[in-house]
Amino acid sequence: MRPCSTALTVLLATLVMCGCDDHHDARRQFLAGDYEHAFKSFSRLADTGDSAAINFVGIHYYLGLGVQRDLARAAQLFEQAARASNADAQRNLGVLYLRGWGVPKDNVHAYGWLSQAERDGNKRAREYRQLVETQITPNQIMQARVWVADQLHKADPQQ
Repeated sequence: MRPCSTALTVLLATLVMCGCDDHHDARRQFLAGDYEHAFKSFSRLADTGDSAAINFVGIHYYLGLGVQRDLARAAQLFEQAARASNADAQRNLGVLYLRGWGVPKDNVHAYGWLSQAERDGNKRAREYRQLVETQITPNQIMQARVWVADQLHKADPQQ
């Protein structure tokens, strides 16, 4: 499956599952194909620190919907939301590290974020985590877990 169609499928599934009233307009706009207004609506929510909205803005950049496609910017946004414990963003960031899109290819970081995404409830992260797991050593798996725990601790020192 192509990266754009996979990401679009993930976004649509996530949007359908999200029952937050604050996201209603952005969701409606996105599903209607009004990507420019959806991007603006999600951006306003993201400015308040809403990690789901930050992830959605990242998806807009990843797919180039309503904005110029920018994988590096998508990675920055996914990382911001991932550090806020958003499981969808953790998965998205892990996939970027796995593929080397917008960030340097890094299987240890990919494994760390995908593993965390799975622990935080993203069921779709599992198949990617299992794929990466075959490409790194048991020691790297431990390093990945410690590294991600450190990233999350830096984002929220009370963890």
